[in-house]
Amino acid sequence: MFSRLIVKSISVLLICLLSLYMVLPNFFDNKFFISTKRINLGLDLKGGASLLLNIDLDFYFKEKLGILADEIKEALLAKNIKCDIQNEPLAKSPVISAGIQKKEVWIPASRAGMTPDGAGEKVIVKLSNPDDYKKASVLISKMDPNLELSKKDSSIFISYKPHYKSSLISEIAAESINNVQRRLDTLGTKEVSVQKQGQSKILVQVPGVDNTEQIKSLLGKTAKLSFHLANNNVAKIQDIDHETTVLLKDSLGNSYPIFRKTEIGGDALVNASVRFGSLGKPAVHFKFDSTASKKFAKITKENVGKPFAIVLDNTILTVPQIREPILNGEGEISGSFTEKQASELAILLKSGALPAPLKIIEEKNIGPSLGEESIKAGEMAAIISIIAVSFFIIIIYGKLGLLASVALLFNVILILLILTLLEATLTLPGIAGIALTVGMAVDANVLIFERIREEIKSGKRVERAIEEGFKNAIKTILDSNITTLIAAGIMFIIGSGAIRGFSVTLSIGILCSMFSAITVTKLLIELCVNPKKLIL
Repeated sequence: MFSRLIVKSISVLLICLLSLYMVLPNFFDNKFFISTKRINLGLDLKGGASLLLNIDLDFYFKEKLGILADEIKEALLAKNIKCDIQNEPLAKSPVISAGIQKKEVWIPASRAGMTPDGAGEKVIVKLSNPDDYKKASVLISKMDPNLELSKKDSSIFISYKPHYKSSLISEIAAESINNVQRRLDTLGTKEVSVQKQGQSKILVQVPGVDNTEQIKSLLGKTAKLSFHLANNNVAKIQDIDHETTVLLKDSLGNSYPIFRKTEIGGDALVNASVRFGSLGKPAVHFKFDSTASKKFAKITKENVGKPFAIVLDNTILTVPQIREPILNGEGEISGSFTEKQASELAILLKSGALPAPLKIIEEKNIGPSLGEESIKAGEMAAIISIIAVSFFIIIIYGKLGLLASVALLFNVILILLILTLLEATLTLPGIAGIALTVGMAVDANVLIFERIREEIKSGKRVERAIEEGFKNAIKTILDSNITTLIAAGIMFIIGSGAIRGFSVTLSIGILCSMFSAITVTKLLIELCVNPKKLIL
């Protein structure tokens, strides 16, 4: 019995000392501490910027339907099925003529990554011959199993199935969050928080940042890069064949006719970095993957002397002339860049394109002074709650209450240890979760003490009463704490931001309080209480 108590005592003491050593760096900045892990402070404690972004799903589906309209047109033309294809709503839709008689047409600029204008939620195929309905509908259905077709008169209405749209929206949100995280990681701010809000919103919190211009600049660009051959055969704007060519402008407003066909997409890039050219001006050096490198070599070999356009988000970056075949899959984007602009472009290209544009719908800035006040208020609230709870439990239970207070202090240190090891982000709701845990830890001790009291009143010896009291109290403690853990888990799953922070610290606190109540409190009672006399 004695040797068991010694082993338990040494183990708990070592855990306590090690925990204290790991936690202290959060309060003191000293080279004596080996550990570099710290609890990160959230936006409400440290100050910083908060941006609520909305994913432009309308743009995404407009573009996707525009591409679908092009594909349907080509498929029907191949089978010699005459029709007009348009995107709903009718009033704003660009019309695609798939009939042989019509020559002058205007189609959505969906090819080559260009944005369609006014596309709706459906593609409408108006058949010249109603008898072609069955043939056309079978052909369209085979193109994509996720398409939903309906018929009205001689027209086929095509849209995406609801469940497919829902899955697409989830994928777009996940991809957007990952992309935003990659872009913000380049800022070197470790505590950046990127969370999904609802179906199509993203909450970005960057503690310690008061200037949001760079962040907004990074997130405000879709960064859809594409490479096109320029059309040198266009003498006048009115001569442009909109089936094959589109007119785009650069940042200075100069217009260039380029072919719609994307020769190489931005997703083929494997690296992008800032380099300084022969004139000392910053430029962005890029490298393609092996497949795109071979394609790039073939294009440059076949088009020596011709201009080659590099397009970012429907804006011309540069139109260099191909002087010689480029066989190593590398190139350079130069222009009137500042070093900051070139660096930002390199970041965007390395992070990849967003699946849909992001729009800032809410912006908040919290000053560091407000954060300091919150920290002081939170610390004061936590200290007062621990002192007040300890005071009352000592008054009510005397010696046992004092032991419970020691276990309570151990519990708080253990919570801080886990938060430190996880390098968790602590917010005001998180502090509230810790404070609530203090109360729940005391509740567990009260249950244990009351059970011990009942056993003593029933005539059992003190040692036996302690053993039975703990044994009977454990069931109730486990039931209540597991129920609270389930509630905290639900809050974490369906909640966001502050609610998640609260649920995390609450869950950690519950687990620590169960350990301290069942292990530490029992150990202290066995060590300190006179086995012949126990006053309750």
